[in-house]
Amino acid sequence: MLDLQVPLLAAKALLLLLLFAFIYVVVRRGIGDLRAVPDDEVFVPGVENKTPRRRAQEKPAYGSNGRGKSSVLVVEDSEVLAPETRFPVSGGVMVLGRSSGSDIVLKNDDYASGEHARLTRHGGLMYVEDAESTNGTYVNGRKAVGATPLRSGDRVKVGSTTFRYSE
Repeated sequence: MLDLQVPLLAAKALLLLLLFAFIYVVVRRGIGDLRAVPDDEVFVPGVENKTPRRRAQEKPAYGSNGRGKSSVLVVEDSEVLAPETRFPVSGGVMVLGRSSGSDIVLKNDDYASGEHARLTRHGGLMYVEDAESTNGTYVNGRKAVGATPLRSGDRVKVGSTTFRYSE
């Protein structure tokens, strides 16, 4: 009987250690997401909200896809943004998320991470990439894995907000 108690005690200790590690990771991730969203800024949908760091990275051809047409993200469904709000898509990197440093700010979207997704343009194509968000980024109902190319009319879901990409 004694021979069985030692392994059971070790298994219980290991299980308890794993439970504490899991709780630590969840709390740390939650605190990190909360720190990325300052509450002291007023957010107005459709108005630029850029940090100096991000302005320095942008390319001057804002809203152009390199072929003379402008690209936009149009809000289709959202708990935090007005429907039909239009966001011009730049030729550089654009960040979507709850953080006030994002290019498209989803301020009170509980399902969006601080930096949730990135839009980038390469070779005339626009790509969306999940930025290791908690809930993932979806294109036309499918989870985006890696850099996912966008075509005009595609639906991009970030948190609880659904955008329509248009060129």
